[in-house]
Amino acid sequence: MAELTLVEQQIALHQPGKLHSGDDILDCEVIQLSRKGAQVRLQGALGESDDLFLTIEGFGQLACRVMDADGDYADLRFQGDPETQEAVFQEILGQLGDEEGRRRYLRRSVLWPGTMKCDQGQMDCTILNMSLGGAKVALSQERDCSGSVTLFGDRFEGLSATVVWQRGRVVGLQFKADPIEVARVLGDLLPAIKASA
Repeated sequence: MAELTLVEQQIALHQPGKLHSGDDILDCEVIQLSRKGAQVRLQGALGESDDLFLTIEGFGQLACRVMDADGDYADLRFQGDPETQEAVFQEILGQLGDEEGRRRYLRRSVLWPGTMKCDQGQMDCTILNMSLGGAKVALSQERDCSGSVTLFGDRFEGLSATVVWQRGRVVGLQFKADPIEVARVLGDLLPAIKASA
């Protein structure tokens, strides 16, 4: 069986930034940003240094390394602990990102029949989109949902989830299982959001 690679959402940022290398400061444009790194367009020659800091106005400095450089583009990998990277990324998303960018995993639009079970009983639904982190479903009738539910589809076994929002008949779910486990349950149903390594 092929090993799965989770594909995290990147946001197109197109924000001015600066790369600090020792005493040198190089202007750049931050093209894309993810939790792990960024792609930048350099506005000059990058000096030879392992210790770099990327600054995006209003968000402080992110320690990074150049992983790859091609012409005036460079791929950066952030250094440091994952908790700090996650906090900074969430802050940037909150201020600059769009709704799609705030989602951790890529989503795929689907129109699958499903059933949602909760404390209030069982409800028929249509699954509108899915990712390794959650799903958006439309209930067949408007009912209040909250707390823990289990989503069943005719193409996959049940996935435990938490209702994170509801607007009328449309409900947003966050899966409780680890994304690797969700990928196992979904098998080859969502090829657009997982890939063989």
